[in-house]
Amino acid sequence: MLGVIGIHVGSYALLNPFVNLQLISVLEILSRFAVPAFFFLSAFGLFYHTSVDDPFSYKEFMKRRIQVVLCPYVAWSIFYLVYTGATAHDFGNLYPLPLALNLLFGTSMYHLYFMVILLWFYVMMPLWRALVRMILKAPVPWLIGLFVVQLGIDFVSSYRIGAWAMQHLDDWTALKYLVDMRLNYWVIHYVWIFLFGAVVAERYEIVKELMWRYRYALAVCAVLSALTMVGAYYYVMDVWHYTVLEAIYTVHQMSPMGVFYTAFGTLFGLFLFQVMPLNNTMEAFWEQIGDTSYGIYLVHPLWLLIMTGIMAKFNLLYTVVHVVALYVMAVGLSYLTTLALQQLPVDIRKYILGN
Repeated sequence: MLGVIGIHVGSYALLNPFVNLQLISVLEILSRFAVPAFFFLSAFGLFYHTSVDDPFSYKEFMKRRIQVVLCPYVAWSIFYLVYTGATAHDFGNLYPLPLALNLLFGTSMYHLYFMVILLWFYVMMPLWRALVRMILKAPVPWLIGLFVVQLGIDFVSSYRIGAWAMQHLDDWTALKYLVDMRLNYWVIHYVWIFLFGAVVAERYEIVKELMWRYRYALAVCAVLSALTMVGAYYYVMDVWHYTVLEAIYTVHQMSPMGVFYTAFGTLFGLFLFQVMPLNNTMEAFWEQIGDTSYGIYLVHPLWLLIMTGIMAKFNLLYTVVHVVALYVMAVGLSYLTTLALQQLPVDIRKYILGN
Protein backbone atom coordinates (compact mmCIF):
# COMPACT_ATOMS: atom_id res chain seq x y z
CA MET A 1 0.00 0.00 0.00
CA LEU A 2 2.78 2.44 0.89
CA GLY A 3 4.58 1.61 -2.35
CA VAL A 4 1.43 2.06 -4.42
CA ILE A 5 0.87 5.51 -2.93
CA GLY A 6 4.49 6.30 -3.78
CA ILE A 7 3.83 5.47 -7.44
CA HIS A 8 0.73 7.67 -7.50
CA VAL A 9 2.50 10.59 -5.82
CA GLY A 10 5.31 10.12 -8.34
CA SER A 11 2.82 10.75 -11.16
CA TYR A 12 2.23 14.22 -9.76
CA ALA A 13 5.95 14.80 -9.21
CA LEU A 14 6.41 14.34 -12.96
CA LEU A 15 4.43 17.55 -13.52
CA ASN A 16 7.45 19.54 -12.36
CA PRO A 17 9.31 20.67 -15.52
CA PHE A 18 12.56 20.40 -13.52
CA VAL A 19 11.72 16.99 -12.10
CA ASN A 20 14.16 15.45 -9.64
CA LEU A 21 15.38 12.22 -11.25
CA GLN A 22 16.51 10.69 -7.95
CA LEU A 23 13.11 11.27 -6.35
CA ILE A 24 11.39 9.71 -9.35
CA SER A 25 13.73 6.71 -9.17
CA VAL A 26 12.35 6.01 -5.68
CA LEU A 27 8.68 6.80 -6.31
CA GLU A 28 8.28 5.41 -9.81
CA ILE A 29 11.01 2.77 -10.15
CA LEU A 30 11.88 1.27 -6.76
CA SER A 31 8.24 1.36 -5.64
CA ARG A 32 7.19 -0.73 -8.64
CA PHE A 33 7.50 -4.05 -6.83
CA ALA A 34 4.48 -2.94 -4.76
CA VAL A 35 2.11 -3.68 -7.66
CA PRO A 36 2.85 -7.43 -7.99
CA ALA A 37 3.57 -7.66 -4.23
CA PHE A 38 -0.13 -6.86 -3.81
CA PHE A 39 -0.95 -10.18 -5.47
CA PHE A 40 1.82 -12.06 -3.67
CA LEU A 41 0.39 -10.98 -0.31
CA SER A 42 -3.18 -11.73 -1.37
CA ALA A 43 -2.23 -15.29 -2.30
CA PHE A 44 -0.07 -15.64 0.80
CA GLY A 45 -2.95 -14.67 3.07
CA LEU A 46 -5.43 -16.94 1.31
CA PHE A 47 -3.26 -20.05 1.26
CA TYR A 48 -1.73 -19.46 4.69
CA HIS A 49 -5.18 -19.56 6.29
CA THR A 50 -6.75 -22.13 3.94
CA SER A 51 -4.26 -24.71 2.71
CA VAL A 52 -4.84 -26.74 -0.45
CA ASP A 53 -5.09 -29.74 1.89
CA ASP A 54 -8.06 -28.22 3.74
CA PRO A 55 -11.69 -28.60 2.66
CA PHE A 56 -12.69 -25.87 0.22
CA SER A 57 -16.15 -24.49 -0.54
CA TYR A 58 -16.06 -22.34 -3.66
CA LYS A 59 -19.49 -20.93 -2.84
CA GLU A 60 -18.48 -19.79 0.65
CA PHE A 61 -15.15 -18.52 -0.65
CA MET A 62 -16.78 -16.34 -3.31
CA LYS A 63 -19.44 -15.14 -0.89
CA ARG A 64 -16.71 -13.83 1.39
CA ARG A 65 -14.69 -12.31 -1.48
CA ILE A 66 -17.79 -10.52 -2.80
CA GLN A 67 -18.22 -8.84 0.56
CA VAL A 68 -14.54 -8.03 1.10
CA VAL A 69 -13.60 -6.94 -2.43
CA LEU A 70 -16.50 -6.65 -4.89
CA CYS A 71 -18.83 -4.54 -2.73
CA PRO A 72 -16.16 -1.99 -1.74
CA TYR A 73 -14.91 -1.96 -5.33
CA VAL A 74 -18.35 -1.03 -6.71
CA ALA A 75 -19.00 1.47 -3.91
CA TRP A 76 -15.68 3.29 -4.34
CA SER A 77 -15.89 3.18 -8.13
CA ILE A 78 -19.24 4.96 -8.05
CA PHE A 79 -17.98 7.39 -5.41
CA TYR A 80 -14.99 8.41 -7.54
CA LEU A 81 -17.13 8.71 -10.67
CA VAL A 82 -19.53 10.99 -8.80
CA TYR A 83 -16.68 13.02 -7.31
CA THR A 84 -14.81 13.50 -10.59
CA GLY A 85 -18.11 14.13 -12.37
CA ALA A 86 -19.02 16.86 -9.88
CA THR A 87 -15.61 18.55 -10.15
CA ALA A 88 -15.70 18.38 -13.97
CA HIS A 89 -19.43 19.22 -14.18
CA ASP A 90 -19.92 16.16 -16.36
CA PHE A 91 -21.66 13.00 -15.15
CA GLY A 92 -21.45 11.18 -18.48
CA ASN A 93 -19.47 8.32 -16.92
CA LEU A 94 -22.51 7.40 -14.84
CA TYR A 95 -24.58 6.49 -17.92
CA PRO A 96 -25.10 2.72 -18.27
CA LEU A 97 -22.49 1.92 -20.93
CA PRO A 98 -19.63 4.10 -19.59
CA LEU A 99 -20.43 2.93 -16.05
CA ALA A 100 -20.31 -0.72 -17.14
CA LEU A 101 -16.96 -0.20 -18.89
CA ASN A 102 -15.52 1.60 -15.88
CA LEU A 103 -16.58 -1.23 -13.59
CA LEU A 104 -15.34 -3.95 -15.93
CA PHE A 105 -11.88 -2.45 -16.33
CA GLY A 106 -11.36 -0.58 -13.06
CA THR A 107 -11.02 2.82 -14.68
CA SER A 108 -13.20 4.82 -12.27
CA MET A 109 -9.94 5.82 -10.55
CA TYR A 110 -6.36 4.92 -11.36
CA HIS A 111 -5.86 2.50 -8.44
CA LEU A 112 -9.00 0.37 -8.77
CA TYR A 113 -7.80 -1.94 -11.54
CA PHE A 114 -5.91 -3.85 -8.84
CA MET A 115 -9.25 -5.02 -7.52
CA VAL A 116 -10.50 -6.11 -10.93
CA ILE A 117 -7.48 -8.36 -11.43
CA LEU A 118 -7.81 -9.64 -7.87
CA LEU A 119 -11.46 -10.53 -8.47
CA TRP A 120 -10.47 -12.50 -11.56
CA PHE A 121 -7.92 -14.36 -9.45
CA TYR A 122 -10.68 -15.19 -6.97
CA VAL A 123 -13.07 -16.39 -9.67
CA MET A 124 -10.36 -18.76 -10.91
CA MET A 125 -9.41 -20.04 -7.44
CA PRO A 126 -10.10 -23.75 -8.18
CA LEU A 127 -7.51 -23.55 -10.98
CA TRP A 128 -4.90 -21.95 -8.70
CA ARG A 129 -5.48 -24.55 -5.99
CA ALA A 130 -4.97 -27.34 -8.52
CA LEU A 131 -1.78 -25.70 -9.82
CA VAL A 132 -0.42 -25.18 -6.31
CA ARG A 133 -0.96 -28.86 -5.51
CA MET A 134 1.01 -29.75 -8.62
CA ILE A 135 3.79 -27.23 -7.91
CA LEU A 136 4.23 -28.45 -4.34
CA LYS A 137 5.36 -31.84 -5.64
CA ALA A 138 8.51 -30.19 -7.05
CA PRO A 139 8.45 -26.48 -6.07
CA VAL A 140 11.87 -25.36 -7.30
CA PRO A 141 11.76 -26.60 -10.93
CA TRP A 142 8.11 -25.62 -11.28
CA LEU A 143 8.63 -22.09 -9.97
CA ILE A 144 11.75 -21.59 -12.11
CA GLY A 145 9.93 -22.83 -15.20
CA LEU A 146 6.90 -20.65 -14.54
CA PHE A 147 9.19 -17.68 -13.86
CA VAL A 148 10.79 -18.05 -17.29
CA VAL A 149 7.36 -18.29 -18.93
CA GLN A 150 6.26 -15.19 -17.00
CA LEU A 151 9.30 -13.29 -18.26
CA GLY A 152 8.32 -14.09 -21.85
CA ILE A 153 4.63 -13.24 -21.40
CA ASP A 154 5.36 -9.91 -19.71
CA PHE A 155 7.98 -8.98 -22.32
CA VAL A 156 5.59 -9.61 -25.21
CA SER A 157 2.72 -7.81 -23.49
CA SER A 158 4.89 -4.82 -22.54
CA TYR A 159 6.88 -4.30 -25.71
CA ARG A 160 5.20 -6.11 -28.62
CA ILE A 161 1.41 -6.40 -28.33
CA GLY A 162 0.74 -2.65 -28.35
CA ALA A 163 2.43 -2.10 -31.71
CA TRP A 164 0.82 -5.26 -33.14
CA ALA A 165 -2.65 -4.13 -32.05
CA MET A 166 -2.13 -0.70 -33.57
CA GLN A 167 -1.13 -2.26 -36.87
CA HIS A 168 -3.69 -5.06 -37.11
CA LEU A 169 -6.71 -4.11 -35.00
CA ASP A 170 -7.50 -0.55 -36.08
CA ASP A 171 -10.63 -1.79 -37.86
CA TRP A 172 -11.72 -3.81 -34.80
CA THR A 173 -12.48 -1.07 -32.30
CA ALA A 174 -13.92 -3.26 -29.53
CA LEU A 175 -11.18 -5.90 -29.82
CA LYS A 176 -8.46 -3.24 -29.91
CA TYR A 177 -9.95 -1.68 -26.77
CA LEU A 178 -9.85 -5.05 -25.00
CA VAL A 179 -6.19 -5.46 -25.94
CA ASP A 180 -5.34 -1.87 -24.99
CA MET A 181 -6.90 -2.40 -21.57
CA ARG A 182 -5.02 -5.67 -20.97
CA LEU A 183 -3.10 -4.33 -17.96
CA ASN A 184 -6.40 -3.74 -16.19
CA TYR A 185 -7.76 -7.27 -16.25
CA TRP A 186 -5.31 -9.86 -17.62
CA VAL A 187 -4.36 -12.00 -14.64
CA ILE A 188 -1.73 -13.69 -16.79
CA HIS A 189 0.64 -10.79 -16.04
CA TYR A 190 0.76 -11.77 -12.37
CA VAL A 191 0.20 -15.54 -12.31
CA TRP A 192 3.78 -16.36 -11.27
CA ILE A 193 3.88 -13.96 -8.31
CA PHE A 194 0.42 -15.11 -7.17
CA LEU A 195 1.42 -18.77 -7.27
CA PHE A 196 4.73 -17.90 -5.62
CA GLY A 197 2.87 -16.29 -2.74
CA ALA A 198 0.67 -19.38 -2.43
CA VAL A 199 3.65 -21.77 -2.39
CA VAL A 200 5.52 -19.65 0.18
CA ALA A 201 2.42 -19.73 2.41
CA GLU A 202 2.01 -23.50 2.02
CA ARG A 203 5.65 -24.13 2.97
CA TYR A 204 6.19 -21.10 5.16
CA GLU A 205 8.27 -22.76 7.88
CA ILE A 206 10.61 -24.28 5.29
CA VAL A 207 10.83 -20.97 3.42
CA LYS A 208 11.70 -19.11 6.63
CA GLU A 209 14.50 -21.55 7.32
CA LEU A 210 15.83 -21.26 3.76
CA MET A 211 15.70 -17.46 3.80
CA TRP A 212 17.73 -17.40 7.01
CA ARG A 213 20.23 -19.95 5.72
CA TYR A 214 20.77 -18.03 2.47
CA ARG A 215 20.15 -14.55 3.90
CA TYR A 216 23.32 -13.02 2.48
CA ALA A 217 22.67 -14.36 -1.00
CA LEU A 218 19.06 -13.15 -0.75
CA ALA A 219 20.19 -9.67 0.31
CA VAL A 220 22.75 -9.48 -2.51
CA CYS A 221 20.18 -10.57 -5.10
CA ALA A 222 17.63 -8.05 -3.78
CA VAL A 223 20.15 -5.20 -3.91
CA LEU A 224 21.40 -6.21 -7.37
CA SER A 225 17.85 -6.42 -8.73
CA ALA A 226 17.12 -2.93 -7.35
CA LEU A 227 20.33 -1.57 -8.87
CA THR A 228 19.39 -3.17 -12.18
CA MET A 229 16.05 -1.36 -12.13
CA VAL A 230 17.60 2.00 -11.33
CA GLY A 231 20.46 1.38 -13.75
CA ALA A 232 18.06 0.59 -16.58
CA TYR A 233 16.07 3.74 -15.75
CA TYR A 234 19.14 5.94 -16.11
CA TYR A 235 20.45 3.95 -19.08
CA VAL A 236 17.40 4.46 -21.31
CA MET A 237 17.46 8.19 -20.58
CA ASP A 238 21.20 8.63 -21.04
CA VAL A 239 21.88 6.27 -23.95
CA TRP A 240 18.52 5.97 -25.71
CA HIS A 241 17.58 9.60 -24.91
CA TYR A 242 14.19 8.67 -23.49
CA THR A 243 12.18 11.22 -21.55
CA VAL A 244 11.54 10.51 -17.87
CA LEU A 245 8.00 9.39 -18.68
CA GLU A 246 9.21 7.10 -21.46
CA ALA A 247 11.78 5.62 -19.07
CA ILE A 248 9.07 4.87 -16.51
CA TYR A 249 6.88 3.25 -19.16
CA THR A 250 9.87 1.10 -20.17
CA VAL A 251 11.36 0.12 -16.79
CA HIS A 252 8.38 -1.14 -14.83
CA GLN A 253 7.27 -4.21 -12.88
CA MET A 254 6.68 -6.25 -16.05
CA SER A 255 10.01 -5.50 -17.68
CA PRO A 256 12.55 -8.35 -17.44
CA MET A 257 14.49 -6.57 -14.68
CA GLY A 258 11.17 -5.71 -13.03
CA VAL A 259 10.14 -9.36 -12.76
CA PHE A 260 13.44 -10.21 -11.08
CA TYR A 261 13.09 -7.19 -8.79
CA THR A 262 9.58 -8.28 -7.89
CA ALA A 263 10.72 -11.77 -6.92
CA PHE A 264 13.73 -10.79 -4.81
CA GLY A 265 12.28 -7.54 -3.46
CA THR A 266 9.13 -9.23 -2.20
CA LEU A 267 10.98 -12.16 -0.66
CA PHE A 268 13.61 -9.94 0.94
CA GLY A 269 10.89 -7.68 2.34
CA LEU A 270 9.25 -10.71 3.90
CA PHE A 271 12.60 -11.74 5.38
CA LEU A 272 13.25 -8.29 6.84
CA PHE A 273 9.94 -8.27 8.68
CA GLN A 274 10.87 -11.61 10.23
CA VAL A 275 14.28 -10.67 11.54
CA MET A 276 14.17 -6.90 12.04
CA PRO A 277 14.01 -6.08 15.77
CA LEU A 278 11.03 -3.82 16.50
CA ASN A 279 10.38 -1.99 19.74
CA ASN A 280 6.81 -1.71 21.03
CA THR A 281 6.26 1.65 19.34
CA MET A 282 7.38 0.48 15.91
CA GLU A 283 5.47 -2.77 16.23
CA ALA A 284 2.31 -0.86 17.13
CA PHE A 285 2.91 1.52 14.20
CA TRP A 286 3.20 -1.28 11.66
CA GLU A 287 0.20 -3.09 13.11
CA GLN A 288 -1.88 0.07 12.78
CA ILE A 289 -0.70 0.62 9.22
CA GLY A 290 -1.47 -3.02 8.42
CA ASP A 291 -4.93 -2.93 10.01
CA THR A 292 -5.91 0.21 8.10
CA SER A 293 -3.99 -0.41 4.86
CA TYR A 294 -7.05 -1.50 2.87
CA GLY A 295 -8.93 1.67 3.76
CA ILE A 296 -5.89 3.86 3.14
CA TYR A 297 -5.46 2.25 -0.27
CA LEU A 298 -9.11 2.87 -1.16
CA VAL A 299 -9.32 6.48 -0.01
CA HIS A 300 -5.87 7.95 -0.76
CA PRO A 301 -6.65 9.17 -4.33
CA LEU A 302 -9.36 11.43 -2.87
CA TRP A 303 -6.85 13.21 -0.68
CA LEU A 304 -4.33 13.40 -3.51
CA LEU A 305 -6.94 15.06 -5.72
CA ILE A 306 -7.85 17.54 -2.98
CA MET A 307 -4.27 18.39 -2.04
CA THR A 308 -2.99 18.69 -5.61
CA GLY A 309 -5.97 20.90 -6.36
CA ILE A 310 -4.91 23.17 -3.48
CA MET A 311 -1.35 23.16 -4.79
CA ALA A 312 -2.57 24.19 -8.24
CA LYS A 313 -4.64 27.01 -6.74
CA PHE A 314 -1.61 28.44 -4.95
CA ASN A 315 0.79 27.71 -7.83
CA LEU A 316 2.97 25.42 -5.75
CA LEU A 317 5.55 23.46 -7.73
CA TYR A 318 6.19 19.76 -7.15
CA THR A 319 9.57 20.25 -5.52
CA VAL A 320 11.17 17.46 -3.50
CA VAL A 321 9.93 18.97 -0.22
CA HIS A 322 6.39 19.41 -1.52
CA VAL A 323 6.27 15.90 -2.99
CA VAL A 324 7.50 14.29 0.24
CA ALA A 325 4.99 16.36 2.21
CA LEU A 326 2.27 15.32 -0.24
CA TYR A 327 3.12 11.67 0.32
CA VAL A 328 3.17 11.93 4.12
CA MET A 329 -0.09 13.89 4.21
CA ALA A 330 -1.80 11.49 1.79
CA VAL A 331 -0.94 8.55 4.04
CA GLY A 332 -1.78 10.39 7.25
CA LEU A 333 -5.10 11.84 6.11
CA SER A 334 -6.13 8.55 4.52
CA TYR A 335 -5.30 6.79 7.79
CA LEU A 336 -7.50 9.21 9.78
CA THR A 337 -10.28 8.84 7.21
CA THR A 338 -10.10 5.07 7.51
CA LEU A 339 -10.38 5.31 11.30
CA ALA A 340 -13.49 7.47 10.84
CA LEU A 341 -15.01 5.02 8.34
CA GLN A 342 -14.41 2.16 10.77
CA GLN A 343 -16.84 3.85 13.18
CA LEU A 344 -19.74 3.50 10.74
CA PRO A 345 -22.48 0.95 11.48
CA VAL A 346 -21.59 -2.54 10.28
CA ASP A 347 -24.40 -2.60 7.70
CA ILE A 348 -22.84 0.45 5.99
CA ARG A 349 -19.17 -0.24 6.72
CA LYS A 350 -19.18 -3.68 5.10
CA TYR A 351 -19.99 -2.09 1.73
CA ILE A 352 -17.20 0.48 2.12
CA LEU A 353 -14.39 -1.39 3.86
CA GLY A 354 -15.53 -4.97 3.38
CA ASN A 355 -15.92 -5.71 7.10
